[in-house]
Amino acid sequence: MRSGDREALWRVLEARRDHRHFRPDPVPQGALERVLEAFRVAPSVGLSQPWHVTVVRGPDLRNAVYTSFAGVRAREQERFAGPRRALYNTLKLEGIREAPVGLLVSFVPPADATLGTTSLPTALEYSVVSAITLAWLAATAEGLGMGWVSLVEPDDLMAALGLPGHLRPLAYLCLGFPALDLKEPLLQTVGWAQARPLTVEWRD
Repeated sequence: MRSGDREALWRVLEARRDHRHFRPDPVPQGALERVLEAFRVAPSVGLSQPWHVTVVRGPDLRNAVYTSFAGVRAREQERFAGPRRALYNTLKLEGIREAPVGLLVSFVPPADATLGTTSLPTALEYSVVSAITLAWLAATAEGLGMGWVSLVEPDDLMAALGLPGHLRPLAYLCLGFPALDLKEPLLQTVGWAQARPLTVEWRD
């Protein structure tokens, strides 16, 4: 490793945020391709690379994704009551229509037995999440913002994007230039939750 690489890595790690506010500026093709390259170098159990990435740029497609989000959000608010629901209703939880690019990352079940998954088959899905994390860091290094929208129905995404039936959507990611400079997690800023200190148990 070159001198300064450790410091540069930690600057990116500390700067990464879950963004929901985006500028309308288009994402340069070169930057987008470098973010996607993170999937090529990402680790995966048994070298399975069990992911499929769909780049979503058309406004009609993004509107279809937003429709799914709106339905799920309406159901989720019912899980909270009183002041908690009032705060929930003020939260911006996505940037689907504002972000010029969406990335739908799907899980691809391997056709054959995969090394390393005998006792923990979910390691395949963990591998997809690991790859997403690297893409998130790559986006941060490019000066881009990324936000993970979990309030969407996988079946809606399958239908809207015409995905083959063997794929299973795991993440819809909004990608673009951030409109806000977030110094801390947004949910902490608005008072929904507080980041906790790291707790590590040491055993010898």
